[in-house]
Amino acid sequence: MKFTTYAGVLAILGVLLILAPWTFAPVCEVHGMYVQTTTGKQLPMPCGYTARAEIGVGAMVIVAAGALFFSKSSESRKIVGVFGIALGVLAILIPTSLIGMCALADHTCRTMTQPTLLILGLGIIVVNRGLQQIKTVRQGSWGIGSHP
Repeated sequence: MKFTTYAGVLAILGVLLILAPWTFAPVCEVHGMYVQTTTGKQLPMPCGYTARAEIGVGAMVIVAAGALFFSKSSESRKIVGVFGIALGVLAILIPTSLIGMCALADHTCRTMTQPTLLILGLGIIVVNRGLQQIKTVRQGSWGIGSHP
């Protein structure tokens, strides 16, 4: 695969990471569910904050895809790949341990949003790791196609 193909796949994953919590794998806030404080103020549930944080991560994935698309040197592609792996890990950590989801297991954020975000984060890691593997194979450091 060409690096532009990897950039396109990363851009699509970034857009899906932004859209998923608000559209096809909605958080509780989309359904009108909020936390009510003792003063009567309504605040988003933890899953709403997770969805907002994933917007930032998705935007950074799109920026990384753009950097990969316009990158000319192998060093910059390697840096983008490492950055992309870190973003994938962050996309997984936000709903699992950094911010989290609602406590009730039957909420849509736990049954739909969290698994979707985990799959998208894993996809971002796999694509960026694949980018690293292709680059390594083309350089011949695995011994594939290299001559002594």
